[in-house]
Amino acid sequence: MKEKFISFLYAIDCYLLYLLSGVVASAAVVAFFSAKAASEYGSLGAPMDSNDFVDYISAFVTGKSSVVLLVSFAIIILVALIGFALCRKNIAAYTGMKYAKPMSIIGALVAGVALNFISYGIMPQTAQNEETFGIVLVLCVALAPFVEELVFRGILLKMFSKSCGIVFAAIITSVLFAISHGEPLQIIYTFVLGLILSLVRICSTSLWNAVALHLAFNITGAFAMLSNPVFSSKGYVLLAIAAAMSVIVACSDGRKKRKEKKENEAQ
Repeated sequence: MKEKFISFLYAIDCYLLYLLSGVVASAAVVAFFSAKAASEYGSLGAPMDSNDFVDYISAFVTGKSSVVLLVSFAIIILVALIGFALCRKNIAAYTGMKYAKPMSIIGALVAGVALNFISYGIMPQTAQNEETFGIVLVLCVALAPFVEELVFRGILLKMFSKSCGIVFAAIITSVLFAISHGEPLQIIYTFVLGLILSLVRICSTSLWNAVALHLAFNITGAFAMLSNPVFSSKGYVLLAIAAAMSVIVACSDGRKKRKEKKENEAQ
């Protein structure tokens, strides 16, 4: 019982460290751009008015959320690599970066697309500015799915499962995953998405399947913000069926591995 409690605390510490990276990144970015704004303001040679100065810096810093995310992701990856190096553990083996069959990856991608269209129809998102679309796309495709899956379905899911079992671990990590997104509307569907991602990760035994589903979900959402797709009720039913079948395909490659494991244990 003591070991399980300690394992649970370690998992909570890891999550708090994940949140802290965002705070540190925000502070660093705000400090950097505030200093840059102050320097440019001073070079204008205008009289120093405190209100105008604050407004100038605020305008300069506004819209730098993408930079904050980039710095935050960099900190998370760096901390994870250092932590696993100090513990002398292989981060790829621990988090489940194993080979995934092409068919299961395709299933995960299709599931991600279908699930996003369903979530978009239920809770439409704010329209995306085309000028920042490229930055959002890079963050959604290249970084967010990998980093978030590495933390939640790679590290935290395994740590929580040691203390409270795989089912409760999936629920806890999904709750934390939803909370980390902040906005009330996002919390609802990101919790459900977290459960589905946990299911794919557990059943497929490969983290890459969860990354693929998450990637497809995010990139579909980015394009949906530009096109505002609308489906009929029949269309949503078909999307739900496609999502369910695709999730099953995404989980399929773990069946053979579990069967082989049971056979080896029986011998």
